[in-house]
Amino acid sequence: MHLIPSITIALALAGTAQAATSAPEAVAQTREATEAAVLECHAQYARRYATHVDAAPSEIAAGAFAACRQQMDAFEALAPALAKEDAHVAIGVGDARAMEREIVARFREDVRNATIDAVIRTRAP
Repeated sequence: MHLIPSITIALALAGTAQAATSAPEAVAQTREATEAAVLECHAQYARRYATHVDAAPSEIAAGAFAACRQQMDAFEALAPALAKEDAHVAIGVGDARAMEREIVARFREDVRNATIDAVIRTRAP
């Protein structure tokens, strides 16, 4: 008999807790998780192929982008929300599309460099 009120209260509290997280905090948490997923996928790819193929680290990094496309697509889907956090875009003087492209380009470069680093570290004696 007491189960129904308990479930109702639990659901109400869960909804309140979820609503308490602000939009910027939610985007930041999602960004961190998405970036971590991309970096982990690239690191796994680098470790897998660094010692099994005769390819330059940059070639392995390029292959990792193809193998980790799903994770990168998830990051790119966040770009519009991330661009809105930029001070210039937020006040209406910045180009949101250009900021989206810049965010994605910077992250791609960081991921590429991290993948190359992972290949080099894996191959090091």
